[in-house]
Amino acid sequence: MSNHQRFTALPSTECLALLHDHTIGRVGWTSADGQQILPVTYAVRDGVIIFRTSPYGALAELRKPRQVAFEVDEFDVRTRTGWSVLVQGAAAAAAHPDELEGRWLQDEPIPWATGVRNLFVVITPEHVSGRTLTA
Repeated sequence: MSNHQRFTALPSTECLALLHDHTIGRVGWTSADGQQILPVTYAVRDGVIIFRTSPYGALAELRKPRQVAFEVDEFDVRTRTGWSVLVQGAAAAAAHPDELEGRWLQDEPIPWATGVRNLFVVITPEHVSGRTLTA
């Protein structure tokens, strides 16, 4: 990294805009087997992050309320620039998944993993921060 590159905190409005503009992120939590960090396709609706998963996989642990971290980022290896946004909050199964099912199938990102993905997990942000590395 050159002496002319620096990290800068992102304002919350820009963090939220970046969350809205992307569809792939990573969710992290402490499971019975230790730390987990897995990628998900997601959407932001009404101030919460929503993703679909299998009711039987590792992410199904998030159906029960627990604290999580969620990150979305983008980097350019050639220019050594990029940004990241970190959300800390509570995850749990959607209270009304039937309301999400129709909307999700119409205009939300389709999960990349195959199989049944009918468990909707909602992350309610409690703290949002971000930073950028610029030249």
